[in-house]
Amino acid sequence: MNTPLYDAVRLYIEQDRTRFHMPGHKGQGFPPFSEILPWDITEVAGADSLFHADGAIDAFERIAAQVYGARRTLLCAGGATLCIQTMLALACGAGGTVVMGRNLHRAAINAAALLDLAPVWVMPDNSAGAWFSGRYTPQAIETALAAHPEAAAVYITSPDYFGVMSDVAAISAVCRARGVPLLVDNAHGAHLRFLPERYGNMHPIECGASMCADSLHKTLPAMTGGALLHISQEQFAGDAKRMMSVFGSTSPSYPIMLSCERAVAYAADGAAGEGFERTARAFDALRCFALQKGFALPLGLSDPAKLSLCFGARGDQAGEFGAHLRSYGVEPEYISENACVLMANGENTARDFERLRAALDGLRPPVGRAAPPAAPKLPERALSVRAALFSPHEQVPVENCAGRIAACDCSPCPPGVPVVMPGERIDGDIAAALRRYGARTVRVLPLF
Repeated sequence: MNTPLYDAVRLYIEQDRTRFHMPGHKGQGFPPFSEILPWDITEVAGADSLFHADGAIDAFERIAAQVYGARRTLLCAGGATLCIQTMLALACGAGGTVVMGRNLHRAAINAAALLDLAPVWVMPDNSAGAWFSGRYTPQAIETALAAHPEAAAVYITSPDYFGVMSDVAAISAVCRARGVPLLVDNAHGAHLRFLPERYGNMHPIECGASMCADSLHKTLPAMTGGALLHISQEQFAGDAKRMMSVFGSTSPSYPIMLSCERAVAYAADGAAGEGFERTARAFDALRCFALQKGFALPLGLSDPAKLSLCFGARGDQAGEFGAHLRSYGVEPEYISENACVLMANGENTARDFERLRAALDGLRPPVGRAAPPAAPKLPERALSVRAALFSPHEQVPVENCAGRIAACDCSPCPPGVPVVMPGERIDGDIAAALRRYGARTVRVLPLF
């Protein structure tokens, strides 16, 4: 794959120009950043400008769109957060109604507050098992759209943090039939385009989504903050850059953007597919082994490059389980009170997977099963997300929160579905659920 942005910045470095411009380090080596600082430039001649791209950045974005099968792809140095803000603004504008899957990232909640959106919540089903948040069915989306014909868009997360995937193609068909765009938070799925053919179409753009946010840095070899916004519908393509500039920094990081280009080139040239084939086979074997050791795993369609283990099903405690993994030299992506998330790609070696298997093999036998978390109910909405999030608030003990209005979200993991959102009223059942999930304090609006 051609790398026009890399070529442009490399040429600038080779020209050895005196840098009477930002950044202040002037490309000079300050350990330990000696190798990267020469590449950390600003919008100099030949290097293009992210939000007014007509040169090297534009050329890369066109290549990335071809690689992913999108009508347009936007490079982003502000993470999937900036992509989520952009696609919600493009599809919903300000003050609109949007059907939203409840197990969403905080970035989407904050975007809803910034745009003053009115979410219509859809709860995931229990098809992934009692320990995980589940999926969104086409029927649930259809029901929500039928009840709210004013909805400007549907927004879901797939795959979720634990790798659970919804049937994006079927949901896309429902949205298309109603003329409503489908927006997908695919932050954990940038690699899905490059999985072996035996997995079929798994990337949201391949499955008919109108827009999706890909966090390249989560699953491909890009620097933290590197992301892409993919657009498949022409109606959103023309204004996308302007809208992204509303939320994004006017000083995007060139090292991050360069790493995005290199990551896409790495994937497009076949290296990622080979690596994910090895990863999938290794994780398949580890899943079978984990089941024998008493772990609960997500059921149904899931990301083959992610291994989510519920050790609560074995009766293990978070502290001891994390310490056990680290004693074998294994550092997981995440450990909650009940579950562990492990992520891998082609950069992980056979030795890495052997070390993980040894860690699982070294566990003591299960000592009993903890009770799966109860699915939270939908609370009553008292205020808009925006009004609650931007209001003065106070922090109170969870024992004293019943009857109050939440000022922020509280999301246990697993299952990853917020018990309460900003602007929702906390009743006795919600307060009990918060205590059950281990919350000690809650941010609420003050009493007047």
